[in-house]
Amino acid sequence: MTAQTVLKTQDISKSYGKQKVLVDVDLDVKEGEIFGLLGPNGAGKSTVMKILNGLISQDKGKAVFFGKFNPKEIELRKKVAFVPQEDSFYRFFSVEENLSFFGSLYGIGGKELKERIEFLLEWLNLSFFRKRKAEHLSGGYRKMLNIACSLVYNPSFIFLDEPTVGLDPDMRRLLWKKLIELKEKKKTLFITTHYMDEAQELCNRIALILEGKIIVCESPEKLIDKYGGERNFEFEVDKPITKKLETELTKALGNTFHMTNQVIHVSYQGRNEMNALSKINNLIKLNGFAITKTTIKEPDLENVFLNLTGKVEGIKNVQKEE
Repeated sequence: MTAQTVLKTQDISKSYGKQKVLVDVDLDVKEGEIFGLLGPNGAGKSTVMKILNGLISQDKGKAVFFGKFNPKEIELRKKVAFVPQEDSFYRFFSVEENLSFFGSLYGIGGKELKERIEFLLEWLNLSFFRKRKAEHLSGGYRKMLNIACSLVYNPSFIFLDEPTVGLDPDMRRLLWKKLIELKEKKKTLFITTHYMDEAQELCNRIALILEGKIIVCESPEKLIDKYGGERNFEFEVDKPITKKLETELTKALGNTFHMTNQVIHVSYQGRNEMNALSKINNLIKLNGFAITKTTIKEPDLENVFLNLTGKVEGIKNVQKEE
């Protein structure tokens, strides 16, 4: 069964003076998916997010949420939440007071609000801090409070702008778990992120924006398959590589390999890679070498990003940071 479209944009464009920030942006977000918008710095991600949340107006084009055109419409705003990067709560209020205040803004009160607050405090690991002023929370728990304040009225569609920026690895993975749980509850999430591993782990589909234009929109798996490039293999052998082995590898592999010390580096792209690797393995052994270690580096979203944009700015990889 095909999932229902809950957000559709058509030809959204935005300019500031002569500078075109967005050019005919078309997006189609399905119910119950985590949809990612990726792009280098200055590509237009923040502008898309602001337009879709009614914070600024586009020059042309339209966005349709749940069949409605105006993102500022009150009934529609009750279905849509926005979690910004910066703190969006009152720092002198306690955690519980913040949730109560934001719930009352949307007309929730009494038993319903109390039950909702208790659920969010428990679910986002905030129960211990319920009476603590927001300004005294750590960065990770301020992020959790940000999310809790946006979810207190139980929206169906949630925007998250760089949801894990600045978080330590443990808190980042906890938040990943919570976002996946929201998806499992049929919530629709629209996220921007600079973390390639985060997008690959969380997103059902990813749109890549470059210079204000959407250049591709696919699942992470399809993007990697189409644009990820080569797989890299490393064969570490038990002794220095001889000229004879180098010559035979050159005949078999052409310029798809190079050597450093006792390691043979092979790049391969194709459907019959297992057959090719078997031949390489046999060739090494027939020349009297033993393979002591084999390493495979699969292409990932970082490769896709670089191959499609040619840009490195704005890319972060949690694995490297850790």
